[in-house]
Parts: sequence; structure tokens; C-alpha cells
Amino acid sequence: MDRKSNLRLSCPHCGAFARIRKSQQMTPVYREAVVECQNADCGWRGKLALELTQTLTFSLHPNPEINLPMSPKLRERLLKQLSS
Repeated sequence: MDRKSNLRLSCPHCGAFARIRKSQQMTPVYREAVVECQNADCGWRGKLALELTQTLTFSLHPNPEINLPMSPKLRERLLKQLSS
């Protein structure tokens, strides 16, 4: 990741802290990362996929090329506003 984040990953095998070694933005909504276990006795490495899947609140600067579906709660809230 380019900036520090609060994302905490655990090794799926030993449960130790797993660190993101490198990541690459593949599309505006999809990123892949290489993850490695910090337990030297384990040695596991793997690939992580991060994908944005829903809109929870609308952007004030929307990108017309991005089409993320609304979350069910957002859709429900909008429908209530329209019917009022």
C-alpha cells in the first residue's frame, strides 16, 4: 500500500502477523498485493486481492467511468426519500 493503513492481516496457517510486501493498483477499484508471514518458522507467502464492491455514500467528485453498485442500505434510504 502507498500509505500506512490500519489493515491487519494474519497468516492463514500459523496466525502470526502477515505483512504486505508490495502492491499494485490494477484498476481504479482493484488492487493486488503480495503478503508474507512474519513468522520465520512458517515462511508462507501469498497474494491478496482488494476490491471495492459497493458505494456506501456518493462522491462529491464522481468519476463517470466508475460504476460501483449502491449498498442495499443506501438504496433503501434513497427509495424512502423519493417516496416522501
